[in-house]
Amino acid sequence: MKRAVIAAGGTGGHFYPGLVLAQTLRQRGWEPLMLVRAGDPALPKLEAEGIPAVPLDLSGLSRRPGPGWALFAWKLAGALRLAGRVVRDFAPRVVVGMGGYLTFPAAFSAWRQGTPCAVHEANSVLGLANRASLAWGASLLRGLPPASGEAAGELTGTPVRPALWSPGDRAAARRELGLDPVLPTVLVFGGSQGARGINEAAPGALSAAGLQVLHLAGAKEAEEVRARYARAGLPAARAKVLPYLDAMEKGYAAADLVLCRAGASTLAELAGLRKPAVLVPYPHATGRHQDANAAVLARAGAARVVPESELGSRLAGAVRESLEASALERMSRAYDGLSLPCGAEAVEKLADAVERISS
Repeated sequence: MKRAVIAAGGTGGHFYPGLVLAQTLRQRGWEPLMLVRAGDPALPKLEAEGIPAVPLDLSGLSRRPGPGWALFAWKLAGALRLAGRVVRDFAPRVVVGMGGYLTFPAAFSAWRQGTPCAVHEANSVLGLANRASLAWGASLLRGLPPASGEAAGELTGTPVRPALWSPGDRAAARRELGLDPVLPTVLVFGGSQGARGINEAAPGALSAAGLQVLHLAGAKEAEEVRARYARAGLPAARAKVLPYLDAMEKGYAAADLVLCRAGASTLAELAGLRKPAVLVPYPHATGRHQDANAAVLARAGAARVVPESELGSRLAGAVRESLEASALERMSRAYDGLSLPCGAEAVEKLADAVERISS
């Protein structure tokens, strides 16, 4: 049986695309093994799926010199030894890194063993581990078109969970979430932990009459965000604030417009569902990669971009203009111009590329 090692851990944005790839390769007759970070909360998910995993004790490299660099070097040496043993003993036909710090030990070990290797970059700007892995001969697969000056690679799109492959039933989603069936609806979120800048600005900007909000504020800030909407004059019936939503497909289905960060997996979900968006790139993202990601959708006309520093002055207008019926339709259609593989197509393209690289 053909075997594949997939390094996918560190964040959900790296893990879930890797998991979908592993599932797809297994359906094609492969035996996948995943490299994940030690203590990864996703390990029970892999056990439930019957996909073997090897944890690596490694964390990201701080961009600021300091004592942490010595600890990183120590852990990297251990991760390289363990990844090397995995590649040698498991004898895969191909090694795939899904980005993030676990990619480098996997790609380096593949180079040492003479095993074909691919790295998947979900962002428009290459991350440090992927950039370093290219020096060891890894093939580059891309989730988004590259930013200016970046290596081209092959555009495969970024896999997302099957539940997000196609739009859901709007009326049913609003009914299940307790939302008004006809009011224009804005879905607001910043990731599993929320996003303070968005949480602070959204209540005031979205208090205009005639819309409703589904705001996923994160567990630590949900109560305060709920209070902000009340102070802004938006009644609780029109401002549903939750810490998080497991069934994100229902949140997307209920929404006319999405207000969110510009992480690669989020953009893959937006593109697959053709959802108009107002994007607020995380200003402290490494290499400002979220700015580059957001620019891809903005150039296509599928999204408006509001820097976090300008939320107070620009967010209300951006939302108001985007909610006009003609704007929503135009922004949704604009995704077609990206020619970006999404949903099932992204999964198949990525798996096809991995199989081709392995041969």
